[in-house]
Amino acid sequence: MAASLPSGKIVSADFRVGNSGQSAVLILHGFLQTSEFPTVASMSDALSAAGYTVLAPTLSLGISRRNRSLPCEAVHLHTLDDDVAEVAFWVRWLLRKGHGSIILVGHSFGNLQLLTYLDRHPPPAVKQVLLIALTDVEVKQDARQRAQQAQDFRNRAARGDNTLIETEFGACKKYVSPSAALLSYMKLSRRSILDSLVNSPVPAAVILGGQDDRMGADWLDTLVARGITVRVIPGASHFFDNQYEFDLQEALLQALPGS
Repeated sequence: MAASLPSGKIVSADFRVGNSGQSAVLILHGFLQTSEFPTVASMSDALSAAGYTVLAPTLSLGISRRNRSLPCEAVHLHTLDDDVAEVAFWVRWLLRKGHGSIILVGHSFGNLQLLTYLDRHPPPAVKQVLLIALTDVEVKQDARQRAQQAQDFRNRAARGDNTLIETEFGACKKYVSPSAALLSYMKLSRRSILDSLVNSPVPAAVILGGQDDRMGADWLDTLVARGITVRVIPGASHFFDNQYEFDLQEALLQALPGS
């Protein structure tokens, strides 16, 4: 299904109607991906089969009618605020459809967009957030290195320098973006993620793969030390592929109300 943003851009989502007595679940894909990404599609299938209404949007990332993942080397003008505004748009869309109970589920970087959304006073209809393969933004750069990089971006932006920067970002070795857009994502840090989790206005839980190589060695212990509810699926990767797809589906369903 498609919808029009206030900007005029056309965005799409995988929407599946479920039982009227169950919550609607909004599932958000990882960075630069779409709702068709295998991990997201698998969760959509499982939740739909269990009777939940499922809405899995594809963020526009500044591109009208985007229907495929973006390469790292593309020019990225989108910002974290843009992403969060689209999450808010889809939550309002569910509200207009009459859904009074909404659960948020994210995969990878999509979790950080959801947590940022939750920091901004979501409506009471949002009841819970489940974070699958929660991204550790400091796995490759520590807080000091990220702060230095962010200061460089701020200096460029202050000079009005809109030159495209090619830098390592997330899973991208060559991510291309202007400094202002990069800065929006650099607001995210381990500390901000943990603070958002601890201060979440709704119950939050994390599901991690035991063999997720995109996390720092201490990420799990750090989450647990802050009192975050974490379930680990031994052997699973960041994407819960192969047989671990079904372990993720089971863990997800067990974490939802009424399951």
